[in-house]
Amino acid sequence: MAARPWRVPGWPRRLRHQLLALLVVSMVLAMALLFRVSASRLDDVAVDTAQRWAQSIALGAAAAATPALEAGDAAELDALLRSFAGMPGVERLEVVDAGGVQLLSLRQSAEGLVGRETPSATPARGVPALAGRTGFVGEGAVQVWAPAGPGGRLGSFGLTYSLDAERSRLGALSYEAVLAIALVSLMTIVATYWFIQRALAPLQRLVQFSAELGRNAGAQIQPHGGSREFRELADALNETSTRLRDQMEAIGRAESRNEAILQAVPDVILGLDAAGRVRVVNPGVSSIFGLQPEEALGRPVSDLLPGLSCEDAERRTLAGLYMRSSGTYVARFEIEASRRGGTPFPAEVSLSRTETTDGLRYAAVVRDMTEQRMTFSMLNLYSRALECTTNGVIICDMSLPGFPIFYANPAFGRITGYASDESIGRGCGFLQGEDREQPQLAELKQAIEQGQSTQVVLRNYRKDGTLFFNELTVSPVPNAEGAPQHYVGVLNDVTERERARMAIAERSARLNAVFDLSPDGFVVFDAGDEAEGGQLVYCNPAFLAMSGWDAASAEAGIGVDEFDRRFLKQCDPATPYAPVSLALAAGDRTDGPDLLQLVRPERRVLARMARRAGPGHHETILFFRDITRETEVDRMKSEFLTTAAHELRTPMVSVFGFTELLLRRPVSEERRRDMLETIHRQASLLINMVNELLDLARIEARQGKDLKREPCRLDSLVTQAVGPMLIEGAAHELQIDVAHPDCVLDVDPEKTNRALTNVLSNAVKYSPEGGSILVTTQSGELRGEPAVGVRVTDHGIGMSPEQLARIFERFYRADPSGSIPGTGLGMSLVKEIVELQGGRVDIASTPGRGTTVTLWLPLARDSQRPARHAGATGAVQ
Repeated sequence: MAARPWRVPGWPRRLRHQLLALLVVSMVLAMALLFRVSASRLDDVAVDTAQRWAQSIALGAAAAATPALEAGDAAELDALLRSFAGMPGVERLEVVDAGGVQLLSLRQSAEGLVGRETPSATPARGVPALAGRTGFVGEGAVQVWAPAGPGGRLGSFGLTYSLDAERSRLGALSYEAVLAIALVSLMTIVATYWFIQRALAPLQRLVQFSAELGRNAGAQIQPHGGSREFRELADALNETSTRLRDQMEAIGRAESRNEAILQAVPDVILGLDAAGRVRVVNPGVSSIFGLQPEEALGRPVSDLLPGLSCEDAERRTLAGLYMRSSGTYVARFEIEASRRGGTPFPAEVSLSRTETTDGLRYAAVVRDMTEQRMTFSMLNLYSRALECTTNGVIICDMSLPGFPIFYANPAFGRITGYASDESIGRGCGFLQGEDREQPQLAELKQAIEQGQSTQVVLRNYRKDGTLFFNELTVSPVPNAEGAPQHYVGVLNDVTERERARMAIAERSARLNAVFDLSPDGFVVFDAGDEAEGGQLVYCNPAFLAMSGWDAASAEAGIGVDEFDRRFLKQCDPATPYAPVSLALAAGDRTDGPDLLQLVRPERRVLARMARRAGPGHHETILFFRDITRETEVDRMKSEFLTTAAHELRTPMVSVFGFTELLLRRPVSEERRRDMLETIHRQASLLINMVNELLDLARIEARQGKDLKREPCRLDSLVTQAVGPMLIEGAAHELQIDVAHPDCVLDVDPEKTNRALTNVLSNAVKYSPEGGSILVTTQSGELRGEPAVGVRVTDHGIGMSPEQLARIFERFYRADPSGSIPGTGLGMSLVKEIVELQGGRVDIASTPGRGTTVTLWLPLARDSQRPARHAGATGAVQ
């Protein structure tokens, strides 16, 4: 604390008053000193004057009275000396003879009367020495001696002269002088005070201006009037005001920065006094100790840092590091601190000693080490985890050429066979050996050049040369500028996984081939939302062919509900469609697959089964099988059995009935023969029907193995087939136009003749009104190979599209009335014969206008492409 200036009690504080007081005191002291000096000098003057006057009187008295003394005239002597003794100031006048005997002594009384004293009988010693001697009689008189006669032979005259009169006279003069000086001094003081008052008036303005600088920094004062010094002082104050403003602004900015820093500093800054109490604290105390700054002020530091006392603080700071820049000792140590409520936490304290005028003794910075301890613990844990992990971990330095390894954990050595000292300092490329033509290496290089993370599987080789598959994951570690400083690589030995993956990939390829080649349809929905059933993720080509969907619509990720809606539109409204969810809910409890009756894009019968992928999985797998043919076969089988029973029953009834009549009743020979012919005719029909069934079954069973294919000329085949049909008187006219008679076919002539005969027979039977039947040949191709077609065109009853779709069904007849004879097996047999020989049957028909059947048959390999020229033509009625 700064010492207060010493002040004289009662001394004025203002400068003009101080100057006035100083002037008055100076004047008084000067006057007192002057009075004292003048009094002393006047006293000396009075004594000197008195001595000279006394000496003059004494000499005068001696001169006047010497004759009387010499004459011994006592009366004359007395009379003469009385005039001198009565003079002012004379106290005593005495006469002493040469022997020192007092002859006469006169004394003037206070009233001015001169009286004679009785002379002293004792002679005075040294009378000759008295002449001219001057001395003092007490303090108020001076005594002088004058000789009587030459050399004082007659004696001496002694005069005692009083100093009071002279002193009084000179005192009066001195008093008058002092009064004059006092009056002049008073006038001088008044004039000086007026001058000071006038001279100090501008200074008072400066004082007021200076007093307001703290509140109005930067203000300027205009120096009107006053002395040069005043103007200089005003300029200095203006400059000081400007600097003060700048300094205050700088201090304000600094305080704002410091305040912002103190507000932002996460650590707690404490200022402690000598008693160890908190005197200064920053807002960080709220976040660390849970106390408001106002609550922390005045608390003992031991409340916040229980292990720290004043003595301990002193000991620690003296044992701390000496900071040359600040000249203080700083101690850093860790201690257990206490939050509000007594919760302990680890803290780091930086303690330094400081001495300030406001009583601060110590400054402490407290940092919460909880997170740092946790971070250190986690880093230690990470380090141990890196050491213990089964994956190899390496760190490469990207700032050095070749990106060498500078860290490798033990697992890297176990995987590669290289010890840490063998791998550190080398690039990772040594693990590839000579096998550097791997596309993944280019991907890895590109990712590193772009500073990105990537994961690749590389073929690497251990120290002993054995191959292993390395799943390498690399990630950059950027520096402060964001550029990759290091790369961390994680190695995972996935040899077994890769082998399993390749095995799975091979198996998946086989399964994909199976699914792609399978005639059955497969549809897979992902897990998705269990309530919604997921999205369609796969369907094989067979399903697309069955459903008529295109691949783009199937790959749109439709859900199960949309899948059901699409199928519902394609199914026959008369047949209920079961949603997939119901099929899944039924599971294995159903007796068999669901049957879907499709009407679009064409009529089909599909068997559907739905299953989950497995326990815990929600993937849905749908299996579709096109059972249209099986359904048709079953239907055809039922119809076949019904028709066959009907077709067999009709002739059998005739045979059985006529035989029974022949056995039970006698009939005439004519009637008997007629009945036997009927029995024979019906038996022939049965034999023909059975032969056709056997032929058809044999052809289907043998799949063409019993065909006896050989080169046959086209005109020969047509002629053999048409020949039996050329019956004179028939209602039908056969017109033949074989445009390619020289074409050689590679067919079974017997089977081909039968097929052609069946077609011609149907043309005749289904033209009950007669009319022309045209047999022609056409040139064309079968699967890119040259072929020839035999076309039979009639003008019979024709067929509707529905009938035409069932033309090749067994026992199907376009005329169900039964008025037209036939078994309904002819066209099935034609189709089987032609297709087994690599041909094709085309049928076009219009109800009421007739039917055109074309049998396309392949040419022999050495036969030339058919060229139309004049061939066998003719017409038979």
